[in-house]
Amino acid sequence: MKKIQVLIKPQCNAEIQNQFATKFGDQCEFTFQGKETEDAIAAAEVVIGEPEEEEILKAENLRWIQLTWAGADKYTKMKAFPTGVTLTNASGAFGKIISEYVIGNIIALYRELPNYWKNKQKHLWVQNRSSETIYGKNILILGTGDIGRNIAHRMKAFETHVTGIKRTAVPEHLQQMKEFDEVYDLTALDQQLQKADIVIGCLPGTPETKGLLNYERLYSMKKDAILVNVGRGSLIPTEDLIRVLEEGHLKGAVLDVFETEPLPETSPLWNMENVLITPHIAGPSFGGNAEVQDMIWNICMENMERYLNGKKLKNIVRLKNGY
Repeated sequence: MKKIQVLIKPQCNAEIQNQFATKFGDQCEFTFQGKETEDAIAAAEVVIGEPEEEEILKAENLRWIQLTWAGADKYTKMKAFPTGVTLTNASGAFGKIISEYVIGNIIALYRELPNYWKNKQKHLWVQNRSSETIYGKNILILGTGDIGRNIAHRMKAFETHVTGIKRTAVPEHLQQMKEFDEVYDLTALDQQLQKADIVIGCLPGTPETKGLLNYERLYSMKKDAILVNVGRGSLIPTEDLIRVLEEGHLKGAVLDVFETEPLPETSPLWNMENVLITPHIAGPSFGGNAEVQDMIWNICMENMERYLNGKKLKNIVRLKNGY
């Protein structure tokens, strides 16, 4: 029986390689990172990782791509994504670590920790007397997928009121997701923005979400609100955000993603004391947290087992929807 050719692009250690070989070696032949050849790409029926567009187009036998990211917009935006190829992502691996990032940075802004970090460099003992707290705040989370639900779940520990916004219509049985106090679709966005103390973006990158938080919507938020974006940079037009912040609106922002990455060195955002900037690291796939890496590989292996047994794959990306 001819074996299924599987190309695994991310670097994986000997233990992971052995797990793949032990579990699926009878049915699959694996090519790991560093051993890819044009022949291996052309022969691959399955690719685990993030292949380039030209590799996808060369893979004549390709039937399934398993991403190690949650975001799939690199592929949903392709003009010539091949029909007959299933795309799945690693949704479910990043919610915990990104929720920690979100809450930690909000606390840093509320307690003015960046000022203390600066004072430490100068050996200054200055008490800023910040009294802000997450407790009791109205939280608005844009996106009710794995990341949004994890953030909502952990925000409830602070006795907050958490509202979720879904991109699509909310079925009646989902209007009360257990992690949220309320859930609405995008038609309620304008109303909910005005109520929120903290707005957290974790929506996928789609044509519908591009530029969603424009100047008018940002300015409709409370003057002392905090804005967080850990989804896609396309959600917030950078120039609109800069304008709102320069006008003294919003308490601050936590930004891990941007319209243009890397963020240009000339961007005014770098010099704003009430803006915390990180280089798209809120939920890294590899090279970061070991638990996240284990969850990614577990998702890959579970889907591989499903694929070989003819079962429906988990985390199928709907190309038309963009996620």
